[in-house]
Amino acid sequence: MNQTNPRTIIESGLARCSASPRGANGLEGYGLGQSYRFERCQDGKGRYCRVYPDRRFPDYYETCGEVVFAGYFEPVIVGATCAREAR
Repeated sequence: MNQTNPRTIIESGLARCSASPRGANGLEGYGLGQSYRFERCQDGKGRYCRVYPDRRFPDYYETCGEVVFAGYFEPVIVGATCAREAR
């Protein structure tokens, strides 16, 4: 298998929405004070975060940089995973 851009999930958990993004930075569907699943990832281009806005669609996520994530979300439960995925 040829992995040109392997991705590592550094940590995952739940994050509380501390400021509603309302579509800013490509993030929408998050309610102030609500908790959402997230993953902090790294690939050949750098680090970023995935945030899963809707439990009815568990495979759908939106991505943002770590600075943007920190501006809208506050991690409340975090666990290191260090799982490698190939895509």
